[in-house]
Amino acid sequence: MKRALLIFCLILGGTLWAEDVSLHRKAALEMMQVKGVPEMLKRSFDAQLENEIRALPELEKYRPQLAEFYSKAFSFKELEPDLCALYMKHYTQEEMKQITAFYKTPVGKKMRKVNILLTAEVGRLFQKQAEKKMPELQKLLKQLIKE
Repeated sequence: MKRALLIFCLILGGTLWAEDVSLHRKAALEMMQVKGVPEMLKRSFDAQLENEIRALPELEKYRPQLAEFYSKAFSFKELEPDLCALYMKHYTQEEMKQITAFYKTPVGKKMRKVNILLTAEVGRLFQKQAEKKMPELQKLLKQLIKE
């Protein structure tokens, strides 16, 4: 009888744990959707493709094939399991619910939109700073190579 009770408790515990993980994952998915993660991924791989074509202009003729590859390889659907695991590692289910609730408020919606603009603007600022500091970096590299 004790053995049967132990087995029942293990099965029940495993079921409750699986349900908890499922609810945690569901909270992660909802949070990522409301934060706009799928759109951020799309913008990121579009930007990556543009950077690659800028670096190697001969790739321009392969843009459609490369875009198709990126849209599949880096899609939200493809990355969803790993993204869920990352969010679940760093946030509790309750924290994700609170973040989701915030992103549904007017200021949360504004933050999502502004973050898109800020990300682009910070990228341009970083690029401008890198170009400005390139001579200094080249000088440093020459010194380091001589040593």
